[in-house]
This record gives sequence, structure tokens and C-alpha cells, in this order.
Amino acid sequence: MANHDFFSRLKSHLLKSRVKPALLPKRHSGTKGFTLLELLVTVAIAGGIISGLMYIVVELMGTDQREASRSETQREMQMAMDYISTELREAVYIYTGSNLECPANAATGAICLTSYLPASLSNDSVPIIAFWKQQAFPDTTAGVRGQCYGSTPPAGVSCLTGSSYALIVYSLSKAPSTIWSKNARITRYAFTEFDTQGNLNRGYVNPGAFNNFATWPMGKDAQTGQTTDLRNAAVLSGRTPGTPVDTPGPVALVDFVDVKPRQATVCPSEGVNYSTSPTDKTLIDRGFGSNVRSFYACISIRPQPTGSPATSQEVNTGVNQDVILYLRGNADGRPGIIGDGFLPALETRVLSRGVLGKTP
Repeated sequence: MANHDFFSRLKSHLLKSRVKPALLPKRHSGTKGFTLLELLVTVAIAGGIISGLMYIVVELMGTDQREASRSETQREMQMAMDYISTELREAVYIYTGSNLECPANAATGAICLTSYLPASLSNDSVPIIAFWKQQAFPDTTAGVRGQCYGSTPPAGVSCLTGSSYALIVYSLSKAPSTIWSKNARITRYAFTEFDTQGNLNRGYVNPGAFNNFATWPMGKDAQTGQTTDLRNAAVLSGRTPGTPVDTPGPVALVDFVDVKPRQATVCPSEGVNYSTSPTDKTLIDRGFGSNVRSFYACISIRPQPTGSPATSQEVNTGVNQDVILYLRGNADGRPGIIGDGFLPALETRVLSRGVLGKTP
């Protein structure tokens, strides 16, 4: 009897253990993987976030590079302006804009300064400002200093002063080059009486000896009293006449100067009379166009009678000359700059220290 009860309970237990799992709901595993769709969505979201962050980083780097290029260009413009201003303060005579007009059919003896200078100042280049300043003799024993100390000083040389006059010409050049940018650049040309070895330069006429700053190189021949080209005059014996050699030629002072036509600031018209240099005619003749005013000067002149032609502009001698300089750069071509990158124009006013025939 006892054995029968034991087997009955065992049979019932086995039956329940088989039936119960089949009737109960299936349990899911506690771990579950991502589906392919979920993975694709996750990758897309992560990619969008990373792309956005990378775009922000690239934009910040580009902005920083653009600002650095603009700042560097503006800094170079300011350095060039300071250099020119410092040299202008030493000027004893500054030419007006009309003195630099050189038409192709200019009459012989006309006050047309650059026609007596090397052709490199006219090829894809326009003179902006030209002036004379004093310059010490080269420090060479075998050169002019040695001759001045000798028993027979060279004729026409100011040995007592120990210095001569140098003609400085700053120009705006857009000559094609593989070195410089596609913008314009400022060049500096210096025509001195002597070369670095102390030898006389060809075509030089001492404006201090002949007092012909305004008409250089034209002046009165000391022997005949007639107005002539003093480069070929007999008083210049020992010198080689003709146009100065183009070695060394103009030297680039600064690059990335704006060369596109824009509205320019006009010279002041109240209080002091100014001559704009270069004139519109000079810009047009040199192929720049009248609205290219990225680098120009306003030079004080003697008041002119009403109706006087522009070519009658005269330097107001006897007083210090006043010059206003304008310069604008363009960073186009530098890293990070796309398209037009012109900058605000710089302006400075310079009062020359040297005066011819000082009026008390």
C-alpha cells in the first residue's frame, strides 16, 4: 500500500513538471543585441555630430587664418607707410602730381621728371611721389671721399658738405612676376650721385649746385646762360651724359597693395592747396585707370590764380612742404582669403624738415 502511494505521487510530480513549463509563458533572455536598423541609425547620428563638430573646427581655423592674413597684410602696409614717412621727413624738395605727368609727345625741356629716368619706372608702373633728399658720400677711401681729400677735388662735387642729393621715387607697380602676388606692389628707386664704390653715376646733375630742383635736369648752362639739358652740358666734364643706368633698378618695398578701382578719398580743399599725385591723366596713361587710388599723395603747393592750368602747379618753396599719404592693402592671395580681401586705407601726414630758401 505504501509503495502504491509513493509511485502515485512520483507519477503526479513528473506529469506536473512536464505540463507546467508548456502552459507557462516563455521567458526572454536578459541580454539582447542591436538590430541592423538600430546600428545604422546610431552610426548616422554619431556621424552627424562628428561632422558638425569638424565643420565648426574647420570654420574656426579658417576664420583664424583669414584674420591672420588680414592682420599681416595691414601690418606690412603700416610698416611701409612708416618707412616712406620717415624718408619724406628728410626731403628738401617734393614734386607735385603735375611734375610727374609724362605724355608720349612731351616737348623737349618740359618738366617731366620720369622721362629722364630709367624705363623700368614706366613699364607697368606709375610714379606716386618723388623727392630729393641729402645723402652722405659713400664711405670708400678710393672713391669720392679720397678725391675730395686730395689736391684736385672733382669738379661739381660738394666736397665741403660731405653729402650730395639723392632722387627718391616711390611707384605703384603691377608688372607681371612669378615672385610677387597678383596685386600691386610699391617699389623704391634711388638715383644717387655716386654708386656704392664712390664712382660717378651716369646722367646725374647736382641740383644743389645748379639750383634746378624744379626743372631737373634742365637748367641754365654756366657758360652760355641758356636753358639746356645739363646732363650734356660742358660744365659736367668727367661725367657720362645720358639716362641713368637701370642697375640697380626699383626695389620692391611691400607687396599686396590693392590695385582695383575704388572710390578714393579726395585731397583736402580748405586751408591749404594740395596737388594730387599721381594725377588722373598719369594713371590713365600708364594703364591703371583713374579710380585706382590705393596709394597716392596730396602735396602742398603754392596757391594758383583762378583759371590756371594744372600744369602750372608749383611747389611752395621757402616753407616746409606738407604731404598726406594714403595706402590700402589687399590680402587676396594670402592663405584663407577667397575673393576680394581689400582692407581699410591708412592715412598719415608728413611735414618735411628740409626747406629750400627758408622764409623766416
